Amino acid sequence: MRLKAYLTPFLLITTFVGLGQVGINNTSPTAALDVIGNVKVNEKLFMENPGDFNKIRGSKLLIQKTDKSIVQYDIDQSKYGPINYAQLIFKKTGREGVQNYNTKISTTDYSVTVQGFYFREFSSNSTNVLSFSTAGDDFVEGFQAYAYKNNTTDTWWVKAFINNGYFRTSAKDSTFVDIYMNLIIFRNGLIAKPKNNVIISMGGATTKTVAPPAGFK
Repeated sequence: MRLKAYLTPFLLITTFVGLGQVGINNTSPTAALDVIGNVKVNEKLFMENPGDFNKIRGSKLLIQKTDKSIVQYDIDQSKYGPINYAQLIFKKTGREGVQNYNTKISTTDYSVTVQGFYFREFSSNSTNVLSFSTAGDDFVEGFQAYAYKNNTTDTWWVKAFINNGYFRTSAKDSTFVDIYMNLIIFRNGLIAKPKNNVIISMGGATTKTVAPPAGFK
């Protein structure tokens, strides 16, 4: 006859009935459940009434890794944050500005937007950078700076240029410029949730009422 042996891990569990506190590996619990060590939840974990929390700085997030384990998120140890900031500085660009630049940032993993931009003259660092129209003196040209998806490379590209014109200063017909572009980079799946394109046929009208993007009311 064979005997089956069962091994039961030893846990130090201390219960304070009067206070309604339970400690696991902890003889001095300070909460309803105070655990020293790792906690593994195989199914669902519910927090029906977590209460208010007014502490922001120093707070940590709980995230699920690709292996389904739950860990504390530490932005100092992470390669990226939920929301990231980066500045691109294009030195000594030509008078046409930046027409196409590949940031090498994945369109699958991230969403990118241009938060702001400004120009400086390369030689003097002066912000007195003007635009000159190539369509005639009666046209006032504007700046454009934006990020867009390149479906060939599946990366984000940026542009910064003058519509139908080029950069110049009051003393020169054209000039080299430094372009400062601020990017906000959102991590998809953690903060950002990309939606499909919404195509609206205006039919020549200036206004139209359509349904909102999917998921919005």
